[in-house]
Amino acid sequence: MMTNKKEILETIDRIYKQRRYNAELSKERKIIELYAKSKEFADICDKIKLAGLRMSKASLMHNKEQIAKYSKILDTLISKRTKLLIEMGYPSDYLEPDYVCKACQDTGFVVSDDKVEICKCRTQLLIELLYEQSKLKDILKDHNFDNFNLNYYSKEVDLKEGLSPYKNMHKIVEEAKKFVKNFDKPNQKNLLFYGPTGLGKTFLAHCIAKEIIDKGKTVIFLDSISFFEILKDKYSKMLRLYDEVSDEEYKSLEEVDLLIIDDLGNEGKNAEFCHGVFQSLLDKRFLRGKKMVITTNYSLDGLVTVYSQFIMGRLQEYFMFLHLFGEDVRVIKAKLQLEKRTSEIS
Repeated sequence: MMTNKKEILETIDRIYKQRRYNAELSKERKIIELYAKSKEFADICDKIKLAGLRMSKASLMHNKEQIAKYSKILDTLISKRTKLLIEMGYPSDYLEPDYVCKACQDTGFVVSDDKVEICKCRTQLLIELLYEQSKLKDILKDHNFDNFNLNYYSKEVDLKEGLSPYKNMHKIVEEAKKFVKNFDKPNQKNLLFYGPTGLGKTFLAHCIAKEIIDKGKTVIFLDSISFFEILKDKYSKMLRLYDEVSDEEYKSLEEVDLLIIDDLGNEGKNAEFCHGVFQSLLDKRFLRGKKMVITTNYSLDGLVTVYSQFIMGRLQEYFMFLHLFGEDVRVIKAKLQLEKRTSEIS
């Protein structure tokens, strides 16, 4: 996750300020171009400016009669200018500022029915900056399906599980690839990887993240502590009846194409009070067809002791549970490296 919330929000504000400046600058350049081409156009624009100034003065004086008069003059002049633009071979909206986002006019917020809402473009920008500032970009250079080595998993059958860790992991990798392939299909379930540490759960989540990003989708990857910090903040704002417009981080969790929560359960008991927000987020993402991947070191019985039956019910409905078992891959790698060094010395 980002290291400095204030810094990233300031960056977003600067981006929108620059976008608005660019749009207005582009409009001014077009006007200068047309001034040089047509004296009639220049005369109309000068009259529009004069009428605008007089209407502003009338507004300050609260002179309703004058306001109505100059408003009508402005409408007529603007209509004449639009007609002249078309006659000159330009589209009718040629002088409209070239905003990157027409919906919010590059402010990041949309006003409708006296309500201010975060524009989707602002949420998208936040998601992109979160990804840029995270370590995920560098991690995915190595953590991908091409580098996933099944040879670290034993081919001996686990008597308790009824199959070998190798065969089990092979099936799980296939499910992960299927998840990527069917990512946009509504019937594709989310994935929950569970099992002891060191078996590749986070590595698999990284592999999926890379494939989804390569598809041009957005991804947020959070450890459970960072994830629940956002939920706590949301819960606090709900209690204080804060305006939704300030919930940018939480909004990004609702909107991102793929949300990955790593090491679920590691957030501890102090996050129990916002489990309701977690449940609500699960429901919202499911209803919108937004996908999730979760990893946890807990067994299924262990998860039941941490989360309510309502959350467990949602997880069982929305997710495919994939159990990883076997020897810690990190221990195996360490053994192999030690054996290699020993053989080199001898």
